[in-house]
Amino acid sequence: MRLTMRMFAALAVIVLAVSAGHAQTLTGAQAQKSPQAEAFLAFEKALIASGIDAASPYMTPKKLAEMKSDLKQFGEASFKQFIEQVRSLPQGEARRKLIDKVEVNGEYAELEVRDRPSDVAVSVVFLARTKDGWKVDVQR
Repeated sequence: MRLTMRMFAALAVIVLAVSAGHAQTLTGAQAQKSPQAEAFLAFEKALIASGIDAASPYMTPKKLAEMKSDLKQFGEASFKQFIEQVRSLPQGEARRKLIDKVEVNGEYAELEVRDRPSDVAVSVVFLARTKDGWKVDVQR
């Protein structure tokens, strides 16, 4: 009986460990080539090229609503200034190299990216897995 209970306890520990194992941290090239990084880079590229509507395929509905609300609240001039700031950042592969880490936890992820190679501080981008793949999301 004791052996059965020990085996059951060991099995329970394994099941709990596997359940908690959905969290994954990617760094370096793995983070930079991840589906989350691809979604983020596509979002930024569309946003600076053509604005919110063009970037909407790369956002969750909640993020799109948040951005439209921000645009309404802060005005067109403020949004243009924001776009110019983003446009001034490295783009394409140079931007990809600034992605330091992606933490995936089930259906959500956090991507850490620096604005410049010399920066120590990072920006955190929140993403969610949808039926259409990873998309930029609101902060959780």
